[in-house]
Amino acid sequence: MSDNTPYNPAHIAELLALYHANIPVFAKQVFNIDLSPKQVEICEAFQHNRQISVKGSAGFGKTLCCAVLVWWSLCTHDQLQTAIFGPSEATLKSTIWKELQTLHTRMAEPFRGFYEVSATRISRKVNPSTCFAEYRLASAENISAARGIHSPNVYIFADEASGIPDVVFTDALLNILIADPNPKLCLISNPSHASGFFWRTWCDPEISDQWTHVHGKMTDAPGFDPANLKAIAANYGGPTTRNYRVYVEGEFPLSDESGLIPREHVEYAVQNECFPPENAPIIWGLDPAGQGADSSVLCIRQDNKVLEFKQWNDLNPTQLAYAIKDLYERTPKNQRPVVISIDANGLGYGVYSAVKDLGLPAYECKFAGTPTRHPERYSRVRDQLYAEMADWFAGENVQIPNNAKLIEELCSVQFEDASGKIKIEKKDQIKKRIGRSPDFSDALGLTFAVSRTRYASKYNWNTKIVYDHLQTLE
Repeated sequence: MSDNTPYNPAHIAELLALYHANIPVFAKQVFNIDLSPKQVEICEAFQHNRQISVKGSAGFGKTLCCAVLVWWSLCTHDQLQTAIFGPSEATLKSTIWKELQTLHTRMAEPFRGFYEVSATRISRKVNPSTCFAEYRLASAENISAARGIHSPNVYIFADEASGIPDVVFTDALLNILIADPNPKLCLISNPSHASGFFWRTWCDPEISDQWTHVHGKMTDAPGFDPANLKAIAANYGGPTTRNYRVYVEGEFPLSDESGLIPREHVEYAVQNECFPPENAPIIWGLDPAGQGADSSVLCIRQDNKVLEFKQWNDLNPTQLAYAIKDLYERTPKNQRPVVISIDANGLGYGVYSAVKDLGLPAYECKFAGTPTRHPERYSRVRDQLYAEMADWFAGENVQIPNNAKLIEELCSVQFEDASGKIKIEKKDQIKKRIGRSPDFSDALGLTFAVSRTRYASKYNWNTKIVYDHLQTLE
């Protein structure tokens, strides 16, 4: 369109009706932008769905597409509140907000004159309080900043969603899908983390089918020359590297960079099939929780196979102890645990005491205590158990249930080398990142608290006896 073309209200209304139905036409006529097929796919997913999750490589134009969608929303909707969230102000300013400002300078008249654009807000000059877009920081420390967004039309964009704490989604942004008449929640990101809420929108069967997915690769970029792919692969370290997978293929990495347990080990254990010896002892691991959001989780493991998990909510220590007693008594005698390993820190001590008083084979494990094996390697018992659990997975001949929460927790646990000792990050850090306590992985970890040889002789009479002193006789 030419800036000199005369317009009247009826003509503008006709154009807006056309643009409302056809975003590629809007992009072409208002910004003189030809959207690529993948960008059109994103636009159509956004136009016709409430929950959209876009994962993609670097360079295929997802940020530009997101900016076009923000402007389309502002131009074709009344009573609209649009909020753009990101993990940091620097990220927002240098990416999508910069793109929004650039597009405003390219807008055809009279649309450009309809809007005021500032450093943090875009508003329609007529009724600016009922039609606007703004950016907000997504902080786990300030969840209230992500709340209070309500309007007949509420469109939320989460830019670089992989870097936004899960609690921002679970405690704030998802609420718009319940409270408002016409909400949209659009997540756009490089798939740089193998855990977290953005990962779950693609990989967690409990919620992934609620989301409309769009996957973009670098080869989807407008004008991409396939002849350059070999050079690009070399720049990213080759087609088998993590960076190539994330930034060229637009796929999630197999594991988080600082994860203790590689995702490929966990996924192999899900697909693997094991048959533990019938006489191998069964161990229960119980991670107690108080009355609240977290769950009390019991893991049942026999040798190299996790048989199942049990979960309870809102039970006090006495109620949980009786729930364990009831489960124990309902279990056939040959399938009962030789020991129930319980995290006895804090309120867990009350659970441990009650289970013990009920005559069950309770074992007191304190995650925060001094390591019981190889104290030179670990800082606390929890570090020790997670490291031993990682070794268990590395052996590959193991099997776990296809439990999305367990898988995410196992793959998201990170560690650091603290003065030569392995140190697992604190529960609060994991909870902040994935939006909940790692109850399932902790319960599995507790099954490693008792030495694997402690009950072996009692239950496995075929174990070969090893005499450590024989080398002195040679």
